[in-house]
Amino acid sequence: MTNPGQPGDHQPYNQPYGAGPYPPPPKKKRKVWPWLVIGVPILLIGACTAIVATSVGGDSDTSVTKASQTSQAGSAAPEATGPDFPGKLDDDTVALGGDTITRDDLEYTVAPLTPVNTTFGNYLCSTVTIKNVGDKQNDFNSYIDWSLQDATGTIRDATFAPEREPLNSGEIAPGGKTAGDVCFDSRQGSPAGTYVVLFEDTFSLSSDRLAWVNTL
Repeated sequence: MTNPGQPGDHQPYNQPYGAGPYPPPPKKKRKVWPWLVIGVPILLIGACTAIVATSVGGDSDTSVTKASQTSQAGSAAPEATGPDFPGKLDDDTVALGGDTITRDDLEYTVAPLTPVNTTFGNYLCSTVTIKNVGDKQNDFNSYIDWSLQDATGTIRDATFAPEREPLNSGEIAPGGKTAGDVCFDSRQGSPAGTYVVLFEDTFSLSSDRLAWVNTL
């Protein structure tokens, strides 16, 4: 019988670490947070890119219908970019006052500018008719989307004009339409020349403008 405490009862000094009664070291857990920090921004960037592509892609079906052709379905001007005017941008779609521009299932018919004189001041106003030619409800805005470039090249936002029925904001059902006046200040001494009514959707990611050229 071997007595306790003899050399044969102890673990040999040359035995590998982890063998015998010693438990193996615990495995290290991989940290998850670095992957979250990297992955979440990538997903957000991808989603934003998809939204931009969808929004900008909607401008490809823009068309212009001349005033003499508005009663003829599907008749559009050969050149969607329209006539030139000072300050015209490459992506502008331009028509003459009275013509109709169709984009994103909405037809915008902008009548020629008319001088309006009131006791409160002088204005240039255009009657705007918007028709929903799509199969879904669509929204529209009044003052914030419209501006006027005058003969000096100055661009001014739309304003309220008394005694005129303004184009309000709201939604249009499929097949429905709305109309109202969009007015701008007519400064004293404004020179004769080219005046351009400009439309730019404030809530769209696209910077493409619609423009109606008037000669006063």
